Amino acid sequence: MKYRHRSRRASSPPRLWPLAALTLVVFAPAVQDRAAPAPFQAQVRPFTVESHDATRFPLLGRHRTVTCRDCHSNLVFEGTPTSCESCHWQKRQDDRYQLRLGSHCGDCHTPQDWKAVPPDRWDHERETGFRREGIHRTLDCADCHGQEGFRAAGISCLSCHEEDLREARNPDHVAAGFPPSCQACHSNRSWAGAAVPHTAFPLGAKHALASCRDCHGDGLYSGRPTNCASCHLADYQGVRDPDHQSLGFALECQGCHGTNSETWEGARFNHTSSWPLQGAHARLNCAACHAGSPRPSRECYACHRPDYDAARDPDHRAAGFPTACDGCHAPSHVSWSQAVFNHAFPIKSGRHAGLSCTECHKSSNYREFTCLECHAHTKAKMDGEHKGIGGYSYSSPACLGCHPQGRG
Repeated sequence: MKYRHRSRRASSPPRLWPLAALTLVVFAPAVQDRAAPAPFQAQVRPFTVESHDATRFPLLGRHRTVTCRDCHSNLVFEGTPTSCESCHWQKRQDDRYQLRLGSHCGDCHTPQDWKAVPPDRWDHERETGFRREGIHRTLDCADCHGQEGFRAAGISCLSCHEEDLREARNPDHVAAGFPPSCQACHSNRSWAGAAVPHTAFPLGAKHALASCRDCHGDGLYSGRPTNCASCHLADYQGVRDPDHQSLGFALECQGCHGTNSETWEGARFNHTSSWPLQGAHARLNCAACHAGSPRPSRECYACHRPDYDAARDPDHRAAGFPTACDGCHAPSHVSWSQAVFNHAFPIKSGRHAGLSCTECHKSSNYREFTCLECHAHTKAKMDGEHKGIGGYSYSSPACLGCHPQGRG
């Protein structure tokens, strides 16, 4: 049987599907046991700060923390102006100075904060001559320029702090005659911790630790004496080691105690002004010379008489040596053995150099000497050689009288 294709006519009845196939289609969802899909719902995403950044007015600084109604009071979004003045003046009246400083907020301010004014937009020092530092940087404009209007303020400390100056009591600035320039003593951070420029009397060491009242207990600051005794007279009068009064020490403490001393101990007395301490004397303590009298004699013998009397090499007393020790013992010597006797007869040069004292001075009396012990010429021979010479005698003093240098 041949197959013949025939097009379906519009009036042809619909073709029927087999019953098994229809059943499969109808019951397929039940076989899979799946829930029917929920009806379609439109998902509305909330309008966020981040989504506002995609508009013509990105939210910056403080604007990111406000609510929609702060700017869109009727929740009308289209056509909202973006200029600062439209919101902060025409709507909110934020400018307490009523536009006297300008009508465009952006000329000075940023969205970060009203006080966050960049220096490239408006600089207080450049515009007014007053640099805001320390605590001044935390102040509101009204603190210096008033609440009622933007009045001009002076740049001197007294223009703002005259009342603080008058009311200060610790110390009383007016009574003390302190200058009206606060920065001379105070930092720009706090009234506390003031550092007074103590130019008339520099404060060092112990004085730097004292409080103002230690020296200015009467409240007087100007015209105070700067000499030590004005504060330390009682210390001067009460000291006993040594007794300053009986010794006639000067009332200027710094002469011995200096200006940087932490204690009265360790004073350095300028002994050179009265009697220079050299050699062995420089090693002694004060009591070694001043124990018996606060004003000992400057004569060597006054202190060294026992040394003079005990000397045996040579016997100073028997030899009749002078009692002025410094004739042989220099002030710079640290030992008695360093003595250098100024011998008129040459014993450091020539044939007599190197001789010991006892070779010429046979007795303990060093005023006595002999030439004849070494120069043993007979009297007859010497008499003949000196015949006709006036003043000649066969004796050691006569030899020295004619031969003072030991030469022929």
